[in-house]
Amino acid sequence: MELIVKLAAAALCGALFAAFLRPLSPVFGMLTALACGCILLLAVLDPVGQIFQALSAFLTAAGISGEIYLPVIKAVGIAVIVHITAQVCRDAGEGALGSKLELAGTIAAIAVCIPLMRQVFALLESMLL
Repeated sequence: MELIVKLAAAALCGALFAAFLRPLSPVFGMLTALACGCILLLAVLDPVGQIFQALSAFLTAAGISGEIYLPVIKAVGIAVIVHITAQVCRDAGEGALGSKLELAGTIAAIAVCIPLMRQVFALLESMLL
C-alpha cells in the first residue's frame, strides 16, 4: 500500500510538471512524462519479480511443467510491454506507430505460445485415439 501511494504521488508530480513544460517545450514535456513513466516502472520491478517467483513456486508445487506456464507468462509480458510502449507512442502523437506495435506484439505473443498449442493439440489427439 505504501508503494502505490508513493508511485501515485510521483505520477501526479510528473504529470503536473510535464503539463507545465508542454506549452513551453512540447519535446521536454513529453520527455518528462516518459522519464517519470520509466521511474515508475523501475520502482515496481522488485514486486513483479516477487510475483513471478511465488507463481513459479506455486506451479512447481502443483506439478505443472514450465513448458506449460512459461509461454503464458511470456505472452503476458509481451502484452504489458506492448501496451505501455504503444501508449507512449500515442502520447507522442504517433498513434499509427502504436497500432503497428500492437500488431507486432500480437504476432509475438502468438509465436511464443506455439509450443503450448502443440502440447494442447497432442493432448487432444491422445485423448481422441
